[in-house]
Amino acid sequence: MTPRIRLLLALMLSVMAVFTARLMVLQLGRAREFTAKSEENATQQQRIAPLRGRILARDGTVLADDRVAYDLMYRGGGVEDWPRLRDLLGLHGDPVPPDPAKPEEVGNGAVLAWNIPDALVAAVEERVAGQPNLHLRERVERTYPTNLAAQVVGYTALADPTRKPSYGPDDLVGVMGLEAGYEGVLHGSAGARLVEVDNRGAQLRSRLLWPATPGADITLTLDPKLQRLAADALKHALVYVNQDRERVGHPLAKQVHGALIALDPNTGEILAMASAPSFDENVFSHRPSDPAAVDAILKDDTDKPLSDRAVEAYPPASTFKIITSSTLLEDGFITPKTRYDCSARFRFGGVTFENWAGYDKGLYDVRQAIADSCNTFFWRATAATPDFGHGWAPFIQDEVRRARALGYGRALGVGLPQEKAGRVPDLAWVRSQPQYRHGWLPGFTLNTVIGQGDVLATPLQVAQLIETVAMHGQRATPHLVRAVGGAPVPRRVGHVEGHAWDTLIQGMRLMFTDFPSKRFMGPGVFPVSVAGKSGTAQTTRGKDWTHAWFMGFSPVEDPQIAVVVFIEYGGSSSRVSVPVGRDFLAGYWKMHGMEVPETP
Repeated sequence: MTPRIRLLLALMLSVMAVFTARLMVLQLGRAREFTAKSEENATQQQRIAPLRGRILARDGTVLADDRVAYDLMYRGGGVEDWPRLRDLLGLHGDPVPPDPAKPEEVGNGAVLAWNIPDALVAAVEERVAGQPNLHLRERVERTYPTNLAAQVVGYTALADPTRKPSYGPDDLVGVMGLEAGYEGVLHGSAGARLVEVDNRGAQLRSRLLWPATPGADITLTLDPKLQRLAADALKHALVYVNQDRERVGHPLAKQVHGALIALDPNTGEILAMASAPSFDENVFSHRPSDPAAVDAILKDDTDKPLSDRAVEAYPPASTFKIITSSTLLEDGFITPKTRYDCSARFRFGGVTFENWAGYDKGLYDVRQAIADSCNTFFWRATAATPDFGHGWAPFIQDEVRRARALGYGRALGVGLPQEKAGRVPDLAWVRSQPQYRHGWLPGFTLNTVIGQGDVLATPLQVAQLIETVAMHGQRATPHLVRAVGGAPVPRRVGHVEGHAWDTLIQGMRLMFTDFPSKRFMGPGVFPVSVAGKSGTAQTTRGKDWTHAWFMGFSPVEDPQIAVVVFIEYGGSSSRVSVPVGRDFLAGYWKMHGMEVPETP
């Protein structure tokens, strides 16, 4: 053998030895590593989205629920027997591949068919089996069967995993209402399964790693019958609003904007919380969504259906006179027998303040002033308090403290993220406002005591006020959630000190026995006693563009129901919100077997 041949053989043997050694390393030394990679390529861990907890009314009526929906997804490429599948689902044309510009389609595939009917799921699943380019996606869709109390219940949308790292791209998240406020309770926790696929990506078998845990159900205090009654009362309010607008020469309204709250003053349970106009929650949760329908709600700057007017803050107007009366009485500035002139106007510091009535009505005590909502009584009584002319005087300090004790100036915390805190202008707030750089003047107090100026309150806060007065200072904080996961939610109870509750109640009862509102709910025209207070709030839109308030409870002797009506730009409270209150209370007592005459 020649040297050249021996060299060639040596080179060949060396190369073979290197390849043999490499092969042994790969097959023996790294066998586990490649086995793991092979299994990883053949199996996929899939996330199992949890079912959201249901939202139920007090009687079990389902207000928010889940349904499992199936969509046909397409990854791109060839599809076997497409014409038959297309005809089965009523589709047209060829499948459109995923759009590379849409991350959700790159990850999940393009949707060929949404919401496959349950009756067709098995047939579609059979035709999709073994096709790597098609798969059935199972997802959870939120439904709102009754569409009751839309602003309270709220709605959901697809979660953004960049904002919610623990959520998947197909998970739902609450956007407003209790859906958002109780997100941590309703959402639940995801599960996982290990899916084995063949070399074409078709699923062969799966194994559950851990199950998804559904969210907890929450049961509300809302009574569906009373909720519908409240919504109907607001709808019918359009008649009263337009009658009042005709009277003052304003253009007629096409839609009522307002709120109605009813609660049990003994427990604080909110039985109805309606806001008008409302909206269809299913527009946001149904997929595929209708962009035009979504925009019609989101971009409606006229009616603002997403606004929950039950927890928005407004000038409380004369309903605030109950707090003013309480302050005057409790702190000894007046007695129940103290009388002041209910004149047409009151002059202080060179400024003339006008009463709502353009004529003198004689001497009133505080009960008559409450019943007839006499501005000049409260201005005179306030101006007579010590050091009134020195700005931030003792009375306004007491008024702020009393308002806060009665629940104003802070959110009640009923689980609605949209709830506003309202405002009670204390000295710290005043000093932070540039318009008060010259200090607080007595005229500002005169505005505050009649519920105008800087004081703001939500209908929900006004509901808590009327409840507290009705129960002589005993207060069960208004609440919406009765139970979570079947466990009762403890009630928050307290007591507001006071000795003048009877005087306040007597004044509110006089409204329906001795003054014009008796034609709505007075003796002889209404079968159950009612005590209440109306209010007409001035607004920046000018004369007669007023908000209409009414708060009341019934019966006076043993309160069973409290109600608050608020109509935005509704006009005169005596012509609008009081009749709406009567409509609701009439419906309530009819449900309890009472015969109520038709509206006078």
